[in-house]
Parts: sequence; C-alpha cells; structure tokens
Amino acid sequence: MLIFISDLHFIDGTAGEHNVPTDAFKIFFEDIAGTADWLIKDGRVIDEIKLVFLGDIFDLIRTEMWFDYPENERPWGNNEAKIEMNANTIFDAIRKKNKTTFDLLSGDLKKEFKLPKEPEKIYVPGNHDRLCNKYQSLRDKVCQCLGLPSRTTPFDHFFQDVNYGVFARHGHEYDKFNYEGSISYEYQDYMRVPIGDPITTELVVKLPWKIMQHKKVKKLPKKEQEALRRNFQDIENVRPFSAVIEWLLYQVKKSLRLKDVIEDSIDEVIEEFERLKFVKQWYKHHDKWEDFLDEADKIQSVLFLLKKFKVFPMEKLIPYLARVSSRFAEDDNLKAAADEYAHLDNQIRYIVYGHTHEAKQVAIRVREDPREPKEQVYLNTGTWRTRYFKTQEGLGFIGWKNLSYVSFFKKEERRTDIPIFETWTGTLKKI
Repeated sequence: MLIFISDLHFIDGTAGEHNVPTDAFKIFFEDIAGTADWLIKDGRVIDEIKLVFLGDIFDLIRTEMWFDYPENERPWGNNEAKIEMNANTIFDAIRKKNKTTFDLLSGDLKKEFKLPKEPEKIYVPGNHDRLCNKYQSLRDKVCQCLGLPSRTTPFDHFFQDVNYGVFARHGHEYDKFNYEGSISYEYQDYMRVPIGDPITTELVVKLPWKIMQHKKVKKLPKKEQEALRRNFQDIENVRPFSAVIEWLLYQVKKSLRLKDVIEDSIDEVIEEFERLKFVKQWYKHHDKWEDFLDEADKIQSVLFLLKKFKVFPMEKLIPYLARVSSRFAEDDNLKAAADEYAHLDNQIRYIVYGHTHEAKQVAIRVREDPREPKEQVYLNTGTWRTRYFKTQEGLGFIGWKNLSYVSFFKKEERRTDIPIFETWTGTLKKI
C-alpha cells in the first residue's frame, strides 16, 4: 500500500487556530488499518505500507513570529544565520503546539492501530516548508516529528515508485508565485525565495495582526475582538484565491463600524509590503513591459483593488473583481501533469500533486499501445485544512473542514492487472 497526504500546514497558532487535531490522524490510520485488514482477510499479502507526506506539512511562513525580527532576518532577507535561528524558534513553537500529533506520528503506529506493517514514512517538502529543507538543523527536527530516519542530505522534491505506477511532487513547481526556480528542478531552484512567501506573511498574516493593534479594536469586548481576529485570520483558507478581495469586502460589510480601521490597516500593510527590498527587486525582475499580464501585473492588480477600498463604494468594486479573478482561473497543475508524462518512466500511470488544496481526479489520456493500452491520470491530494468557498449568489462564504488522501495498490494487493488507486475525501460542517 502507498498512501499520500499533503497540505496539513502545521502552524504555531499565532496566526490562527488552524491545526489539524490529533483525532483526525487517528481516524485516518484506523481507515488504513481497516483497508489492510479487509485485504488480508481476502487472502492478499500486505508486505509494505508507505506513507508520503507530500509537502506543506510544516508551515513556517504563516506565523506572526516573523514580525519580531527585522526584514533582513526574515525568509526573504539576507542574514542566513539569523534566519536559520528564527526558523528554528518557529519550528519549535509548531512542534510544541502539535505535540500530541507528532508523538503519534513518530510512535509505534503498527502497534497503536494494529497495522500489518510499520509504515515507512517519506517526506517531500513544499513551498511553505521550504526552510525545512534548507537547514540541516530543521531537517533533523522534521525527522524527529515524523519518525523518519535521520539524514545528512536534503529531502527529495519528488517521489516515484514504478511498482505502483506513481510519480509525485508537491506541485508548487507550476505555480509562478510559489516557485522561483528553473525547470531543472535542482535543489538550489527550490531554495530561491518565491513572492508567495512574503505575500503570505507580510500581507495575509500581517493584516489581522495590524487590525488587532488598533486602539479602536482594543476597546471592543474580548469576545468581539476574538471573532474579528478569527474572521481575518481565515483569509488564506478562502478559495479560490481570487476571492480574497470579496472576502475582505464581506468582512467589512459585517463590521461597518470598523470600516475605517480595516481600510487604514489594508493601506498600511500594502505600503509596508511594497517597501520591502525583496518585493521591489521581485517587481523589477518580473514586471515585463512587453507582457501586460505577467505575474507582477497580476499581483499589482489585486493590490490596486485593495487600495481602492476607501475611494470606491463596495458595489463599484464588484465589476472589477471578475476581471482580476479570470487572471487566476487557469489550473496550471492540471496542464503540468499532462506534460509531465513525456519525461517519465513508461510504467508511470499516475501523477500526484498537492498544493492547490483541491482534491481531484482527472483522466488525462489513454496511450494507445496494442500490447498494453495505458491510462494516464492526474490526482490531487487536497488538504486537511478548513476551506471557505464563495457562494454562487451574492457576497458571502461558507466553510467546512476537509480530510482527503490518495491510496495506491500493487497488482498483487488487489488482484488486478495494473496498479490501481483509491481516493477518499471527507468534509465536516462544523464551522
């Protein structure tokens, strides 16, 4: 058996209470144990269980702790010694906040859940845990938390197993905002800082932090303060990404007496973001005069609309949102998966990515071969995080919790002619 999970986004809690509870992992392992037990009772042999953590497991970007350090000591700065030290401090806070979960993952899973084999765990870094692969000190801590063998070399950014017909990446390689490297996909490519890092910390995390600093907010009853903080800390869970502006409009509508506070905070955060040395350099490199829809233009169009909160009434902003949304609508991962097969072993049938937080199964093509027609399928592992979705009608959002994973089986495990897959996605309306 081969199982993929991704986008758990363990955080330190300063930017919101979004960690996956330990009980969710107990349910997950009980499901795996149930499947294995059913196969064994039917006479099949389960000689291995591989569990792949396919990126964005540890989120070192979504935290308010970076605001305790100067710009050059943050992940987009140049003081490497201090960045490593600060990243370790944040990782330690993540580990402490999720201690019971990491105790479970690093413990004896075979004994705990009556599995036929102790799972072999594999870790593939994503963009939010980029720093976990940059420093040996953090690689050691990743191994401790997940129960992996210690290592002195970086983690691989892909996983392949022809016995299951699978090739997997986190998938941020095809997101121009979250991967700054070349198509060589070498270690150094992954270590280059993408603009998505400061967007997450300096915009998404900083906005609620900035709002909560305001004197007018501090005078509110504690319960109202916490509700306001929670609403704005959920910005990163909004899907699609282009709906973020509408989410902010929605929050303003719900808190009209704080409209001036929210608008002032948005302006301040954007001004501080655009003053960052890294951001100025990124714009200079990516803003191409011959391309009016480059990555820089897309970001600038979103920031432009955010800056207009004060100038235009909400109803006048709505028509512009569709134009901005269309610029983010294309599923680059789906296109990349279709192209990926050209460079892979002929035995690979399944491409697996994470990153988008949207569980998917897409039929790519059937390769015509008289000896063995081969189906090619793209699967996305989704997320275990809460997601908020824009409603079909009106300005509003509805959220629910998610839990999804993808399992693969060798031919002999399911008595099939080819390796096969199963996907499981659960939702819980608890928010």
